[in-house]
Amino acid sequence: MKINEKIKQRRIELRLTLEEVANIVGVTKSTVLKWESGQIANMKRDKIKLLANALQTTPAYILGYETSNQTNKDKELADYLEELRTRPEMRMMFSLTKNATKADVEKAVRIIEALLKNNE
Repeated sequence: MKINEKIKQRRIELRLTLEEVANIVGVTKSTVLKWESGQIANMKRDKIKLLANALQTTPAYILGYETSNQTNKDKELADYLEELRTRPEMRMMFSLTKNATKADVEKAVRIIEALLKNNE
């Protein structure tokens, strides 16, 4: 799939208008339309990153370096899973919070944030 097709497909999947994407990226609606039609093939790097954020994907996917559309949220989840896989202390924390209430977890987060702040 070509870059312009990926942009349009992802925008439609997210039910975003041309104007909404344009506002997020900081360009005009006609610029987004030109990206989608292939009239503008060379996008500036800063715009590619903003566009990827607007479309909840990665710059690498838009540019064709990734074949699957791994969204930013999917990437974040994959990073967390890797932490759980490779760090026993993270597995321990996750295991301890499995049966905790939301209030318990929020309290634990505040305690950890305080510990980290004291270590600075």
